[in-house]
Amino acid sequence: MIILAWNCRGLGQASAIRDLRALVQSSKPDCLILMETKVNEASMTRILRNMSFSNHVYQPPIGLSGGFCVAWRECVDMEPVNLSKNIISLLVFSTPGSPWRLSAIYGPCNYAAKRAFWNFLSTEAERFAGAWLLLGDFNGIYNREDRSTNRGLDGGSRIMREALDNEGMISIPSSGFFYTWSNRRRGRQQVNSRVDRGVANEEWWTWFPNANL
Repeated sequence: MIILAWNCRGLGQASAIRDLRALVQSSKPDCLILMETKVNEASMTRILRNMSFSNHVYQPPIGLSGGFCVAWRECVDMEPVNLSKNIISLLVFSTPGSPWRLSAIYGPCNYAAKRAFWNFLSTEAERFAGAWLLLGDFNGIYNREDRSTNRGLDGGSRIMREALDNEGMISIPSSGFFYTWSNRRRGRQQVNSRVDRGVANEEWWTWFPNANL
């Protein structure tokens, strides 16, 4: 199963839709996770159908910000179980036996919201004992090496790391560009961070030992 996750920063322009189409054509995903779509549900549905994604769940943007979507093709059997502006969780029936859980993550920005979000994820972990994959924009770094400056972990990132460690989540190895976010400044003011990632619990790894990003 191939999953494509992208913080698209808006799909209101034709150029952004062309970029998405190019990504879909090159990676041929079975499942698509999109963050910051910034379009209404009718537009989102039309874009997805034109790319042969017949199923989706969507959290529309609030004003000019947000928009969070998970879409999948007919060949994939998925059942949504949770939908909010920060997490979309689905059960995936891709292997014999029990389904596994996919949680698309679009992490909150401010400290209070991060604390509430990761507390919620810890509660969810207690309710679901099966294989679990978390994938998306976590809006936080796991260790100092995830940021190009010498600055350590902020409070929200420490909360994130503690929650992931407590649930035994293991990072999925990645290739390509290490940093996934930039403040788009130059010189000494430039900051790059790795805020997008995938993590999974041990049971998920026993099913998919060769997974990579």
